[in-house]
Amino acid sequence: MKYSRGDVVEFNVGSNEKHKGQVQFVEENYNEEILYVDSFSGWAYKVPEKRIISRIKNQNGSKERERFQVNF
Repeated sequence: MKYSRGDVVEFNVGSNEKHKGQVQFVEENYNEEILYVDSFSGWAYKVPEKRIISRIKNQNGSKERERFQVNF
């Protein structure tokens, strides 16, 4: 799955810990992507793609797009 800057993702940290955060930078390294994620808990993480659980829809972004389309 391809990720880009601004995507909100859920990822594993350690064996049982899950965090959510926003992707700040994506680095292609060998056969996988490394994501630099600012967690909503206040920490920043370097996360291999295989530790990403899911991409979360950004509800604010979709609402802004809807408002923008309605204004025209």
